[in-house]
Amino acid sequence: MIIERKEEHILAELFEDNGVLRKFKKNEFIFREDEESQDVYFVRSGLVKISQSAQEGQNITLFLRNTGEVFGAAEVLTGQRRQRYARCILESEVLLVPASQFTSLTLSRPDVLYALTVSNARRLLYTQQFVETLISRPVAWRLAHFLTQLGVQKQNKIHVSLPLSHEEISYIIGCSRQTITETLNKWNEKGIIQYEKKRVTINDSNAFMSNL
Repeated sequence: MIIERKEEHILAELFEDNGVLRKFKKNEFIFREDEESQDVYFVRSGLVKISQSAQEGQNITLFLRNTGEVFGAAEVLTGQRRQRYARCILESEVLLVPASQFTSLTLSRPDVLYALTVSNARRLLYTQQFVETLISRPVAWRLAHFLTQLGVQKQNKIHVSLPLSHEEISYIIGCSRQTITETLNKWNEKGIIQYEKKRVTINDSNAFMSNL
């Protein structure tokens, strides 16, 4: 679930003060694989997936970037071309800061450099946790964990906007599309969730994970 922290506030302020606003349509590419890394991005609103092409035409979604998150900085700071592509899952407003300007800002402002370091450290810890989850947890637990991370809690319910297809979710948590569909339908029938029109409501957030 999304929680605003001091570091995220610093980065948001940086992009609001220095960024150029671009509006992207649903399914529109922000950048593609092997492009020059010209900008760093901040999601003002919407949802962006970071994916890479795999063999046999499959596309694997590696990360999701929600409102308030920075992406595209790694290749800029390391001087590499884009290793993956970024595409909007929803209509999105994105703030862009040119690569050279972003690098100068990180060098001249210790608070920005610290905020970026903390943000990347959290992502690394989350990635390590996620790898452990893929290896050791059953599919139902992995799907439940994914939904809680994507959702917003209001009182004792978690509300999840689910713009990803079942196939895209299956790539993220490491299972088949059919398993995603069957698990969501089973939870819906048991009243654990309410699922309709790409929205999921987890009815009891306290009991949801503990009952799996």
